Amino acid sequence: MAELRERINTEDTTTTVSKDEIEEQKAKTVVVMPAGGKGTRIRSETHSEAINKVMINIDGKRSMIEKAVQDYADCGIDKFVVLTGFLAEKVEEHLGDGSRWDVEIKYSRDPDGRKVGNAGAILHSLNNGTLDDSLMSIIHNPDDVIVGVKRPYGEVFLEGHIKGRKNGCIGTFVVVPETPFQYSGMIIKKGKVLDITKYPPIAIPAHTGITLLDPEVYDYFRRIVSLEVESSFEQVVCPVIASEARMYAINIPSDAWIPINDLKGIEQARTALHRG
Repeated sequence: MAELRERINTEDTTTTVSKDEIEEQKAKTVVVMPAGGKGTRIRSETHSEAINKVMINIDGKRSMIEKAVQDYADCGIDKFVVLTGFLAEKVEEHLGDGSRWDVEIKYSRDPDGRKVGNAGAILHSLNNGTLDDSLMSIIHNPDDVIVGVKRPYGEVFLEGHIKGRKNGCIGTFVVVPETPFQYSGMIIKKGKVLDITKYPPIAIPAHTGITLLDPEVYDYFRRIVSLEVESSFEQVVCPVIASEARMYAINIPSDAWIPINDLKGIEQARTALHRG
């Protein structure tokens, strides 16, 4: 596993970024949060069709999207765009204009109520002027909860993206270096099982649902994303950038990322947040 990890995920340990560079970038950054999904897999948690997934409470005080806004606000990023679809009005009412965090929140609703995916939602927000195309963006799905990072994670992401920029990249994936296999894994030799491990970690980098994009990337959206079909920018835009060797990646600890796709994810997040 160590050999596999070394072959497919080596980190940049030589490029340096100053605190001043990170602080300067904060003023030129907007956090974009896709929030249009229904969350059908965890509908039993809400007991209602009248609540959007991102509004689910995860620590007794805040919803997952409120936590994300507060985390970025606490590290000094004050511009947000929320991409809404399902129950757009309720999400907008839930967050408001951002004044309680001393930030600005703008909203862009899916065009004509159609599902266009996160790629289409971002393109639509560019077209309608909600997303300022002079700003670098952190695309963060609110249901990808980040916990336990020693530094404010917004600064960690910005530092990594600036490293990538210094290496000729215009986009950055935030990844974890390994993910648990969903079933029991085993070692088999000539048909005999030699070892069994439940949910073994697999040394394959996994995207956390957080991506940083320089303004230059918006031209890719305008060129290759269509509002006529539902699409994901991770599948449509990022592979093109990667093929040009302009996509970067930074690692965060595997246990710092909790994807909330079901009730198990909610309980993991609540437990982690309770432990502080």
